Amino acid sequence: MKQSAIVTGCRGRLGRAFVSRLLREGFEVHGMDIGETQDRTSAPGERLYFFDLAYEHGDPDGHVERVSGHLENWRCYEAIFVPSSLWIGADSPYGRAKLAIEQLAARYCALGARVVTDRIGYFPGDGIEPDPNEPFYQHRVTGDALYARIMERMRPPIETQRASAIASPSPQAPSSAQCVPA
Repeated sequence: MKQSAIVTGCRGRLGRAFVSRLLREGFEVHGMDIGETQDRTSAPGERLYFFDLAYEHGDPDGHVERVSGHLENWRCYEAIFVPSSLWIGADSPYGRAKLAIEQLAARYCALGARVVTDRIGYFPGDGIEPDPNEPFYQHRVTGDALYARIMERMRPPIETQRASAIASPSPQAPSSAQCVPA
């Protein structure tokens, strides 16, 4: 089955990391940035995933509005990934925006959408030396580790089980995609 992905924020740190891994895994990738639109829906025999990785600094309300618009179209996608942040507990516009997005994701999951959020921690970017002065340095994650944990939760449960069996021949309990923040 053909797999495709729409990636917003494709030129950003997180977007570039996901685009390179999706391409390496054989996905057809359609990248876009803030302000660009994508009127693409899945074709017969295709699994279309949506990665909402765009964030414009200084515009937390616009971010929530864009994510809300993408979630409204959840039936068009196999799954949607919207990153959250460890800053969610901070009393700041950014933290409040990420909290609002997690709440939106939970509402759409209750409707049957496969929406994955993840408080990703500190991802400096591929090939970038982590800065030990970063507040969440102890929560740093590599692009490969982040991609693996997100894709495990985005794929349909049977596909996730099959991928786990190939990676590890020992029996494992089935895992399923989650609609709650990690």
